[in-house]
Amino acid sequence: MSNRIWLDVSAGIFATVSDEDYQWALRWKWQITWDRHKRKAYATRSTTGPGQRRYKLYLHKEVLLRTMKLPPSDRHTMGDHGDGNSLNCERWNLEWATPSQNRRTARTARRPEPAPEIAF
Repeated sequence: MSNRIWLDVSAGIFATVSDEDYQWALRWKWQITWDRHKRKAYATRSTTGPGQRRYKLYLHKEVLLRTMKLPPSDRHTMGDHGDGNSLNCERWNLEWATPSQNRRTARTARRPEPAPEIAF
């Protein structure tokens, strides 16, 4: 079952996580971060690191780390959403990927087929 993590209640935007990650994810306020092309939205939160430097944590990568699935190699630095939905952060939908693998799956992600036209 998927659980909603609200990113913008007024706009109705949310990410989904698995049951195992829901209570954990509720501990923080997550917000929307758009990719550089403004095509995909990601759930992120800000945190402070060494030297008071602020940086973003992505929900999908945090979920991957929680699953204890280690990246297969140093090149596997990205979290790939198998269904192409960047806000679906359920465990079954996430895998580690290299940048080239991630680009390949982004192009081939299943998109809903258009509704058939009905002739009158």
